[in-house]
Amino acid sequence: MGAELLTRSSELAAVLLRVAGWETLFSTILFLIVLILTWLLRHASPILRHALWGLVLLRLALPVDLWVPYSLGGLAGEAEIAPAVEAVWFEAWPSAAASESGELNEASAAQAAEDSEAGAASWLMLVLALWLAGVSIVGYALLRKRSFYRRVARRSSPVGDPGVLAIAGRWKNEFGIRRSVRIVTSEDLRSPFTFGSLRPVVYLPRAILGMDQPELLESVLAHEMAHVSRWDDVLLQLQLLLSVLYFFNPVAWLSARRMREESERVCDRLVLSRGGLSARTYGQSIVAVLRLGLPSEPTFIPALGRTKERLEMRLKAIMREEPAARARATYSLPLAFALGLFLLPMARGPQVEEAPARLDQPQEVVLSNPMPGSRITAAWGPTLSPFTGKEVHHRGIDVVGKPGAEIHAPAAGVVEVATVEYSGGRDHGTVVVLDHGNGIKTFYSHLDVLAVREGERVSRGEALGTQGSTGKVTGAHLHFEVWVDGEYTDPALFVAEWRGQQSSFGI
Repeated sequence: MGAELLTRSSELAAVLLRVAGWETLFSTILFLIVLILTWLLRHASPILRHALWGLVLLRLALPVDLWVPYSLGGLAGEAEIAPAVEAVWFEAWPSAAASESGELNEASAAQAAEDSEAGAASWLMLVLALWLAGVSIVGYALLRKRSFYRRVARRSSPVGDPGVLAIAGRWKNEFGIRRSVRIVTSEDLRSPFTFGSLRPVVYLPRAILGMDQPELLESVLAHEMAHVSRWDDVLLQLQLLLSVLYFFNPVAWLSARRMREESERVCDRLVLSRGGLSARTYGQSIVAVLRLGLPSEPTFIPALGRTKERLEMRLKAIMREEPAARARATYSLPLAFALGLFLLPMARGPQVEEAPARLDQPQEVVLSNPMPGSRITAAWGPTLSPFTGKEVHHRGIDVVGKPGAEIHAPAAGVVEVATVEYSGGRDHGTVVVLDHGNGIKTFYSHLDVLAVREGERVSRGEALGTQGSTGKVTGAHLHFEVWVDGEYTDPALFVAEWRGQQSSFGI
């Protein structure tokens, strides 16, 4: 039970390591692209820039093998990242078995494989432990900060001033907010903020309520109501979640911060687009807040960069606001969506390589690796039998995968044979034979479990069974043959992944 738990935990660690590696690479590439785009579009709508930074975070939540025709990954010819996790898992593992018909491994190799497997499992378990520790520490820190704002909102007193409530109600109606919004105040914090989504709370420092500047109060309330109307607290929680899961990736934190900065500018534009406040009055209210020593935005995420410069840029953007510029924001989301379709899919689409021309090889069938992530232990051709020591002709290729690895159909076909008692000899153990048409058949022996029946039609990639050690073998593996019009043929000529590598198989 303990060994099985270790194996499953190691497999999980391998998956996480693979996903984290590719996502870090992809998000870094996308971050650099968006950084350039947002600089070029620095005078464009903040809605567009906000959406572009959101694409970087969205990339971290998408499958690594996402592919769309004519996307960035497809056009750039990015390396295909669709191989099974076992390819990473077994990359450095020595082979552990061979078959009677030409296997080259001995008992010492099997022991070495077990030692290598144990070392790899221990290393992967360490990686998993470090990731869990980092997620726990960073998640706890951010949860405490968020809990602090929740406590402040709960301890604060409801605002009863009819004038304040009237302003809040007017902007609530202006933005079409149907949820109940509480307005509270206290002296616990000197920074206004909005907390919650379904039952949002707008917190106003008592110092602002005590000022005799109605335009300041209206500007602050309008800005916070804009956050409520956009459900920004939901976006914030998603940003925090991705920042926690990818705590080791600075791109996640930088993109979240940039997204929040653009969110403030989007709310500025949203308020000014309603026409109730002039850009000058709204900008002056922000300056008045700064003079009181109050930050103009809450800090759920640690501030990065120089706050003063960011606020100056924000004020300049407010003063530049024109109705025509606000109208151009209509095209921001469709443009961001189109860019997302092009930039987000970074995997190369499925590509089929043509087999080299041969007189005895029909070109209609190209085979996939029947056991992805496995290691080749014996190639096709002359070799020494591990049982007799005499030279024999190995009629196929032997591959070794992890215990219980699935064997997949390398191409569509019909199951001609699926039996535990093969008529060609008991030494083959459990056998499957597929007929792919055009004179092409594939042979699989020493299986442990059968997943198909005779006469069944299978498609490429469908499971045929699992790797085993039935028959006469020195260890668990798969013996794979390709028959062309009844003649034994080197499988490496049909499987693109193996082609041209015969010399590296130890033959």
